Amino acid sequence: MNFILFIAILLAGASYASFTARSSMRVVDGSEWALGFCSSIKGICDYPDEFAYAAAGLAAIWLVMKFVLAIRS
Repeated sequence: MNFILFIAILLAGASYASFTARSSMRVVDGSEWALGFCSSIKGICDYPDEFAYAAAGLAAIWLVMKFVLAIRS
């Protein structure tokens, strides 16, 4: 069950990194880390919100599982 929370945290981190890289590429006219990040993983900088939605969904599933286990015991 903690694995679901771990994956949710990883997805939230990926969302934050891709959103920051995407913003950095626009404002700074292509900083080195942003260009490297977005070019190494194709498509991750195009849709950072989808990672955030997946993280929120997994966190919600984790909360429901915790709630159900608390009721059962």
